[in-house]
Amino acid sequence: MREDLLNELEAEYEVQRLANEKTEAARRERIRQEFPQIEAMLSRREEMIFGTVRKIFSGDTDAANLTEQMEELNRGIRSLLRQNGLPEDYLAPVYRCEKCRDTGYRGDLIREPCECLTALYQKKIRESIGLQNGKPETFETFDEELIPDTPDPATGISQRKQTVFVRNVCEKWADSYPDTEIRDLLLTGQSGLGKTFLLHAMVHRLIARGHNVLMVSAYHFLQMARKSYFDAENGVQELMEVPVLMLDDLGSEPMMQNVTIEQLFHLLNERQARNLCTIISTNLSLEELRKRYTERIVSRLNHPKRCMILTLDGQDLRKLER
Repeated sequence: MREDLLNELEAEYEVQRLANEKTEAARRERIRQEFPQIEAMLSRREEMIFGTVRKIFSGDTDAANLTEQMEELNRGIRSLLRQNGLPEDYLAPVYRCEKCRDTGYRGDLIREPCECLTALYQKKIRESIGLQNGKPETFETFDEELIPDTPDPATGISQRKQTVFVRNVCEKWADSYPDTEIRDLLLTGQSGLGKTFLLHAMVHRLIARGHNVLMVSAYHFLQMARKSYFDAENGVQELMEVPVLMLDDLGSEPMMQNVTIEQLFHLLNERQARNLCTIISTNLSLEELRKRYTERIVSRLNHPKRCMILTLDGQDLRKLER
């Protein structure tokens, strides 16, 4: 998990626990002021508990009837709460999550993240990448029926068949990571063929499986690289270190002398040297990438043992939806 987001969540859990304690104290104070009969029974229960503990420590084992007496008191308290229009659990400890009691972790000897912490962490990851708005683009919402299925006269393969093939490769990659046969993927094809959708689907699946992933547009990458170059700040360090980096729409960013090509090469070269995974989408063909970024960069994207190239062809799906 990303340490910054985890620290943020742990701080939120601490705020939640303080709010829980405040709610519990307010409820008990209300009972004390408005319902003296219930308050008397609560005091009796506390005296019974502390009195029994004192007896046990003093060697007096005459506490055999404690459970029965305690249950009788609890039944009486619950009955009075109902009679006064309050829920039976009004005085129970307040938790947002019963499993971890709002600590975010379960277990005593071995602490493991609770399901609630994992879910909130995944939500924050999606928010940081911008995947919380609109209809979720996931493998589950992928609808092949929206893709034309007429075979291409030249190849005999329809746009639907080709897109489903690429989808299956991307899903298999996301499900098998980190034990993938190929570390990097390059999705090519004109605009509107579903490349960004597939990147989003991979991000959702990887996050759901608990993996750290970062997705940025090529334009955002250039902004970070430019700041790093001119302000001597290491703004691209997170891109260098994240286990899975999604770089969307490569080729749409401006070409800045001494920045774009140099920083992109440095990013790809460094990530491959560290054996980290990079998924890239682009509207450009390999030849167009070569002309724009030089052979030095394309050689890192066209390495058969390192990167798989997935090509999409056909009609703009966004226009078909209209």
